[in-house]
Amino acid sequence: MRFGLRWCRSVLAGSLVLCASTADAQSAPPVHRLELAAGVGWLGGGALGTADANLRPAMGTSYRVFTTSSRLEPAPVLDLRAGVSLTRRYGLELHALYGHPEVQTRISADVEGAPGVTAVEQLDHYHIEGGFTVSLDQLRVAGVVPFAAAGAGYLRQLHEGLTVVEEGRVYYVGGGAKYWLFMRPRGFTRAAGARADVRLNLLSGGIALDEDGLRRHVSISGSFFLVF
Repeated sequence: MRFGLRWCRSVLAGSLVLCASTADAQSAPPVHRLELAAGVGWLGGGALGTADANLRPAMGTSYRVFTTSSRLEPAPVLDLRAGVSLTRRYGLELHALYGHPEVQTRISADVEGAPGVTAVEQLDHYHIEGGFTVSLDQLRVAGVVPFAAAGAGYLRQLHEGLTVVEEGRVYYVGGGAKYWLFMRPRGFTRAAGARADVRLNLLSGGIALDEDGLRRHVSISGSFFLVF
């Protein structure tokens, strides 16, 4: 009788361990799999700097004719991502962003007293970046897993009419959260879910009146992803 009770307890304990391991495997995202995501978002605006238009005669000192101040306006963007998880915690990610923001240039302080005017131009604005992601699974809440991200890449801006191309660099830090809709151990599509991203983008080069320093632009996005 005692042997039978011990055997039952052993079987029950083994079953519980097996069930816990199976549940954990089903709740953990697949490793070494391609993840593709697509969504939409918003790129925040920011100042592009100021500049003076100066008249420089052949003799004598130059003097200011008017002043210009430019700003990149907020705009909706298309967000695309491709990534692969190296481990349960760390991953690599390629990101592309496209938007069509406006550049507004304010002309003021005219030497002849003319009223200020604002010139508006639309851009084709691209980011192509690569970076690292870190899953913060220990902070999981109700199936939502936060993550951190950082990386760098290429900035490309085309003036209206595609007449002039401006190039530069992008550095970013940020994070977000993923919510897994389903996971399965086999099949063409191994998992799917939704994600939200918030980033601080530091832009160098591109369209700017002030050549020195980094320009800060916040971006947010939401997307749907599939794991293959």
